[in-house]
Order: sequence, then C-alpha cells, then structure tokens
Amino acid sequence: EQSLMLWREILTHMFRLWTLTDGDLLDTDHPYSLRDTGQGLNRVQSAGRVGRAMHKILGNVQEKLQSRWEGSSVIHLGDHNVPNAFFFL
Repeated sequence: EQSLMLWREILTHMFRLWTLTDGDLLDTDHPYSLRDTGQGLNRVQSAGRVGRAMHKILGNVQEKLQSRWEGSSVIHLGDHNVPNAFFFL
C-alpha cells in the first residue's frame, strides 16, 4: 500500500520534479564530478531541488499513513546509488 501511495504522489508531481531536475542539472554552483560509481563512470552531482521536493512528497505520504510506514525513508540523490537528478527520473 505505501509503495503505491508514494508512486502515486511522485507521478502526480512528475512535471514539477522534471522541471526541478533541469534546474539541478544546469546548476553552475553545483557542478558534476566524473566518478566511478561501481556502475561505470557517471556524472555525480547534488540534486538539492529534487531532494527537497522528494522529502516533502515522502513526508506527505508518511503523514497520510500515520504510524503505518515501514522500511527506510532514505532518498538517494547525488551519490553512488543515484548519481544525479537525471537518474532519479
């Protein structure tokens, strides 16, 4: 149930997340670095805009579920798992 609720919220906000992704990828204050992530060379770059939006979406879903949330609340962006905002989409 929680996965479906989370994905419904993400898809509801997909256009905004896409727009934020463009902003993160083109942000000259936070340039990318080329690193081997274990999945080959990737452009690793912070994704602050998308990250803040995702934390808000996740928080809203958790609030709707009240105390029934199970599992991790970690959102990987700009690390070896999800190197940049483009990979998020």
